[in-house]
Amino acid sequence: MLWLEQKWRSQLPTQSGGSKRTNVSATGAYSSSSNSETPLADEPDVDSPVRPQRSKKSKQKGKGKAQRSKDFRERKSLVVKKLSLMEDIKNVREKELMDREKEREEEKEHRAKIMPIKEKELQIQAAMKEQELQVQRYIKEMEIKAKEREMERMAKEREREMDMQILNADTSTMSEKRRALHEIACEKIIAK
Repeated sequence: MLWLEQKWRSQLPTQSGGSKRTNVSATGAYSSSSNSETPLADEPDVDSPVRPQRSKKSKQKGKGKAQRSKDFRERKSLVVKKLSLMEDIKNVREKELMDREKEREEEKEHRAKIMPIKEKELQIQAAMKEQELQVQRYIKEMEIKAKEREMERMAKEREREMDMQILNADTSTMSEKRRALHEIACEKIIAK
């Protein structure tokens, strides 16, 4: 026998073996090794072609392809999810940037509106300070004038008192010369 045939036959279950199912017919139907009615491929009177049972390596290879395909689909799904998430993050960042830019523009507009108002406010404050200074100067001037008037009034009052003293002076004890001067002073006081 050939080496391949021996290997193939060694993989076939024996009749006395367990209940392992094998593919033994040309149509691909399975049969149980415990079924004695179905002829096995190693029996001499069987002339139907039997598909050989696959080896462990080829089974693992097939399973590996299926597993790789499954892994590929999972990785592809993960990549799609990551790309979607990255797109969402990108959209959120773009929206944030647009919102910040909009806020900056609104701030500029707000400043542009406020600047004339602040300038006007500063002008009003400067005018109010100037007016306040003018009022303070006026008050000081009025105080000075009031003091001057008060001093003038007091001077006049003192002058009247002196005039009254001159007018009410006792002339009986005065000398002739002094009496003549007194009369001239009285005439001047009365003429006022």
